[in-house]
Amino acid sequence: MKITLQRLSVGNLATLADRTITESLNEKYVIVKDHPLLISLQTQYEHYFEVFDKKAYSGKGKLVAKADYQRDEAFLGMKNCIYGLTRVIGNSMQQDAMDVYGIFKRFGLDLPRKSYMAKSGTLPKLIETLNEPLNKQKIENMHLTEIFELLSAAQTNFEKMEDEQITANAQLRLMESASSLRGNLEMALGNYFKVVTAMRQLEGWDDLYGILNEYVKASKNSHRKKKETTETENNA
Repeated sequence: MKITLQRLSVGNLATLADRTITESLNEKYVIVKDHPLLISLQTQYEHYFEVFDKKAYSGKGKLVAKADYQRDEAFLGMKNCIYGLTRVIGNSMQQDAMDVYGIFKRFGLDLPRKSYMAKSGTLPKLIETLNEPLNKQKIENMHLTEIFELLSAAQTNFEKMEDEQITANAQLRLMESASSLRGNLEMALGNYFKVVTAMRQLEGWDDLYGILNEYVKASKNSHRKKKETTETENNA
């Protein structure tokens, strides 16, 4: 049972380890039940597979984008309501609308077109200004308190989603890569193969050796075919 584990791809190494463990855990192989080297192999494979199977990013990007869309819509909705009131001459809310709309203009009417970072730096300041007692009263006079609360809630939700995304992505990047962990798995798998090979002349071990040896051959063939395919593509 000879194989250079270092030559196997990240995926092929995972497949060989998985097949080896699955076969060894078959109840007919009582000889290796609770064997320290098999337990070590299982432990290293679990660590390896956890990283091998992970996504490069947390997948929370869509949630962040949705939260950003919601705050954009709340901003535009409130801005348009106020603008409408500024256009109706003589209505009792016109002056309040003009004052509050002036605040929107100061922070940027095109805010939704800006980047996440630009919006996250500006929108909280706009909300803080609108929350000042005098401005808050003007918003209430225009019957837009509910809309303003929705805008505030949308910004809070965006900050929460973005924070979760940043935290999750950072944790993923801090995890060791499968390539850095493969040395531990190679050692555990190699040690297990050695003991099975050394014991193959004894009853019970021979069947396990025979099947594991076939798995090893299959892995070597897979590696050889992949190499040949790569060379063919490079020479094409």
